[in-house]
Amino acid sequence: MRLRSKSHRNHSGYTLVEMLVGIGILSIAGMLLIPNLIDRETFAIQAAARSIVSDIVFAQSDALANQEYRRFQFIETPEGESGYLGYCVVRVSPESFSYPYDPVSADYVSDPLGTTGNDGHYIIDFSSDDRFDGVLIESVDLDSGLDYTTFDEYGGSVSSSGGVPGTGGTIDLVCQGSRYRVTVSAFTAKTTVEVLSTP
Repeated sequence: MRLRSKSHRNHSGYTLVEMLVGIGILSIAGMLLIPNLIDRETFAIQAAARSIVSDIVFAQSDALANQEYRRFQFIETPEGESGYLGYCVVRVSPESFSYPYDPVSADYVSDPLGTTGNDGHYIIDFSSDDRFDGVLIESVDLDSGLDYTTFDEYGGSVSSSGGVPGTGGTIDLVCQGSRYRVTVSAFTAKTTVEVLSTP
């Protein structure tokens, strides 16, 4: 009669204490390393450029979808300060093309996601949005010196004189030594982003 001997296997694993120590070490390493790996200013200015590009596309597609005119308007800083606070999307008509932007009477487009926190109006304020912390819209030159661009019911960019195709232009963003430029092409309003300088 053969006796079978039971083989004893060594079960290796981690105890709860070892796992907690390992997690603690990784957490401390993450807290020390991640701030050095992530450049908040770069992320902020990239987010700002992406926001401008996507919202220009939104204004263009909203004009086309509703068969109405839309203006992508930059909002100036208080008098005496340089740059722009942000931008908004408003309804306009061919008759009101040449009217200056009035924040009180403007016919704002509704924010479809309701995320901007401006009574449902499509207003993006860089100074109050943590995503764009430290970013300044330094200059806007659209359609030969304007701070807005307008889209007709076909989604094309039109100038303030009405009916004439828009000439496009540039939007410059700065943040802690980084400088980005959003270029808007004539008529189609196709946008491109270019890095002009980094710290």
